[in-house]
Amino acid sequence: MTDPFTSPVLQEWPAKWGERRPRRNTGMLWLGLALIVAAAAMVGFSGGAAGPLWSGAFIALFALTALAVAARRPFVEGRARPVDASTLTRGRVSSPDARVHFVPERRPGIVTLLLCVLWALVLMAATVVAIRIGLTGRPEAFLGVAVLAATAALFAYAAVRAGITQYRSDSFGRRPIGLGMGPDGVLLMRATETLYVPWSAIRRVEPDLTEQRRGMDGLPLIRLRVDPRRVTASDGMRAPETVTVAPAMLKTHPQVVWSALRGFHDSPSTRAALGTPTGQRLFDEWCASAPAD
Repeated sequence: MTDPFTSPVLQEWPAKWGERRPRRNTGMLWLGLALIVAAAAMVGFSGGAAGPLWSGAFIALFALTALAVAARRPFVEGRARPVDASTLTRGRVSSPDARVHFVPERRPGIVTLLLCVLWALVLMAATVVAIRIGLTGRPEAFLGVAVLAATAALFAYAAVRAGITQYRSDSFGRRPIGLGMGPDGVLLMRATETLYVPWSAIRRVEPDLTEQRRGMDGLPLIRLRVDPRRVTASDGMRAPETVTVAPAMLKTHPQVVWSALRGFHDSPSTRAALGTPTGQRLFDEWCASAPAD
């Protein structure tokens, strides 16, 4: 008889995800270095004038952002660990699983958090300046206010979310953010909500990719096509028909996350291994087999 706990295997890397080992973003590295040189030259030849100094500082912020993007590893090596489901949800949603295998979200890092805060402050200041210019008789300045304000709000949201993730990842006992998988269902702990998705409510597990932008590769996504009536959300709202998991944001290789969600969805008899030492051995084997970047 086939051992049911070894039935899920490390799934093939989905073709839709592109390269199995993504390159580090060398383009952003060279851009960052070039911008640092440009900023230094602008400040050096400014002669103390405020305009060139502010422009140099703005370019330097662009440079630091580009270098931070280049330095961040596309994927990380990590492992899922069995934990008590009650310590994750803290009564926000009910889960029939006593223990689940949990993969925490990656920490954004202090540098990323500070950059988000700086961009939010700079863009909010630029919004105020644009409004003041518009009020002094140059109404064309109002054309950029909406864009500046929306971008500032986006960075402010990113800063708040990064701060929450960093705070909840830096100490044992705080409710973490990440993905939990148990015999009965899947838990998605997010910054603002928790979702519980029974395996039986998942209709399909599909690979997808973030939108590719110039100079940046798309990142893997996993789409769970679900029956929203059977999904429980901590905020009481009805869940969407598609629940998205971003495996590159988790502290293990995306191929392991894909293998777990796809493998345990397709093989119900093996789900009893989740949250147990047998399941831990399986995850350890997957993590050891997944390619490092």
